[in-house]
Amino acid sequence: MKKADIITGIVLLALAGYLMQEALGMPPSRTFGPGSGFLPFWLGIILAALSLILIATASLRRKAGPDGPVFPGKEGLLTVVKVLGGLALFTLLMETLGFVVNTFIFVAYLMGVVQREGWRSVFLTALLTTACLYIVFHVLLGIALPRNMFGF
Repeated sequence: MKKADIITGIVLLALAGYLMQEALGMPPSRTFGPGSGFLPFWLGIILAALSLILIATASLRRKAGPDGPVFPGKEGLLTVVKVLGGLALFTLLMETLGFVVNTFIFVAYLMGVVQREGWRSVFLTALLTTACLYIVFHVLLGIALPRNMFGF
């Protein structure tokens, strides 16, 4: 993994440089406050710093033995397919089921089917996650969330 981490760090460092260059080309703000390139530029700096940390830690790491496989095996690939399939259904069913019901089902699916947690913790986590997301987005930020035919 040492070689893979170094290559990944170099690729991400190049991406960060491109991001910062493009952000500097964005027009400055005409009013008081940061322009449109402010956030992408600083995200590029953060990405560059994290890339350098990855390269440095990978370079200083001793090679302990043979690297394991880079790509997941059958079980790992099945987990990835389950998550992506659940995410696709979550997206497709948002307008039909509404935010509250759809988010509850999605979190319960991820924890119960994909991670195979106990159903008590699945129910509690799905309920708390859905409630927290609803409070943040609908109550605090005032964002209109999709509703089902029953109004929630």
